[in-house]
Amino acid sequence: MREKKKKRFTWKKYHRWFGLVLSVFMLVFCVSGIILNHRQLFAGCEVSRSLMPSAYHIKNFNNGIIKGSIKINHRISKTPSDSILAYGYGGVWLTDAEMKSWKDFNKGLPKNVDGRNIRNMVQTKNGEIWCAAMMDVYRFDGKEWKMFPLADNEERIADITLTKDSTSIIAMTRSAVYEISGKKTDAANEKRDAISKKTNITRKIIGQPEGFVPEVTLFKTVWNLHSGAFFGLAGRLVVDAIAIVLIILSITGIILFILPYRIRRQKRLQARERMMKLGKQMVFNAKWHNKLGYTTIILTLWLSITGMCLRPPLMIPLAMNKTTEKVKDGNVWHDKLRAIRWDAAEGNWLVSTSEGFLRVDEHFCQKQVLLDKKQSPKISPMGVNVFESDGKGGWLIGSFSGMFRWNPEKNLIVDYFTGKANQGKSMIPISSSLVSGYSKDFFGGKEVIFDYSKGASLGETTSTPELLSATPMSLWNVALELHVGRCYSPFLGPLSDLFVFISGLLITLVLLSGYIILHRRKKKSPKLPRKSL
Repeated sequence: MREKKKKRFTWKKYHRWFGLVLSVFMLVFCVSGIILNHRQLFAGCEVSRSLMPSAYHIKNFNNGIIKGSIKINHRISKTPSDSILAYGYGGVWLTDAEMKSWKDFNKGLPKNVDGRNIRNMVQTKNGEIWCAAMMDVYRFDGKEWKMFPLADNEERIADITLTKDSTSIIAMTRSAVYEISGKKTDAANEKRDAISKKTNITRKIIGQPEGFVPEVTLFKTVWNLHSGAFFGLAGRLVVDAIAIVLIILSITGIILFILPYRIRRQKRLQARERMMKLGKQMVFNAKWHNKLGYTTIILTLWLSITGMCLRPPLMIPLAMNKTTEKVKDGNVWHDKLRAIRWDAAEGNWLVSTSEGFLRVDEHFCQKQVLLDKKQSPKISPMGVNVFESDGKGGWLIGSFSGMFRWNPEKNLIVDYFTGKANQGKSMIPISSSLVSGYSKDFFGGKEVIFDYSKGASLGETTSTPELLSATPMSLWNVALELHVGRCYSPFLGPLSDLFVFISGLLITLVLLSGYIILHRRKKKSPKLPRKSL
């Protein structure tokens, strides 16, 4: 009998103390998770970087603040002859070849920083400037940016590029391509509707390459289960409801930990009325804490277990294993497209996808060939950030997996930084060089590499103008950093990568221990006791 009581006390001790510590992190997980599930709803919310750890401050053009640049036609834009448009996270800026003068160039773009996250920018042969933001395509009319609507598109914009004759535009979403062509407008300040009437927009779906079987990684399947996206909006709302349940469990758990101490204090003071009031609060919180925790145990465990699978170490085997994917609307490239460029040497399109590089014919309707991953540069799961042609049949490919010079015809892949030929693919998706951008428009054509952590490769740290350094973070991005544990890296160091996994294990222990305690009480008595955990 004594041994049985000792075991029961152990479960209660685990539930009480681990639950108290983890309740704070649980609140962070749940609130950030709800924000991540509804990006558009919170798009207008921003957070000052001064409130974030120093790693998130803009220094030396880091944190993706500059992704690329273009030299612009000063006769079209009415700017000095050496004017350059630099773009990246947070918008577009007008600068010069020495990176000394900086001016805001965001008029007409969304006010929120999330909507001004520029994926790419191009200038046509006739001088028109276009850019691809997170959700929309924009055209500069000489005074400000004008949104250019893509019919029936509700997806994020992945990229924008020029056609082979540089007179038209190809805009790419995560699933389809839009060819935008038409006559140049005469009036620079013409309204968007009038511009649309003079422009032809054709939506095209890339076909299925011979022998290609659409697959999805187990990682993405678990991710969709964790967010609820697997079941559409209804699934997301269910996950939100589970998160609210966990928030209630965390708050009531904290209250139940504090109240007994307050009750004992009132008892010593002989404040009977106050003690009775606290006792009623104790009963009320215990009732809902126990009832919600017991009845939703399957759902809360589902959220906890799937969540800890999405970070190291479990994410690695999940990302390496795939299952056959159900094709949506006959499009085998649904949510798989990332970037596109015209390959003049081969006379076709070179497309970066989540499945590797793809060659597609000029009109996107006849021939598609998926290149062998072993003969292509390593690309981070976050996608390609640098996709530049050298004009000689070669390409400069950069991502969070490093930077490579790639010549597909010669089957040659050379590491940009070491000059060594690529020897196979590492299982680690992240490199020590987190390449987030590239430009050769500054300092007389000098190649400048932008590293997400270190910033620009200018030989020494360069002071970033306040116009850029004051760029806030979107609430969604802050929520992401909190949710995956990267915000804790200044305190935990390398262990921050395991923070979510360890937290998930301990949260699962807390949930199971609470269920076991209540289940034993229910077996002992047909009526659930009011006594708290």
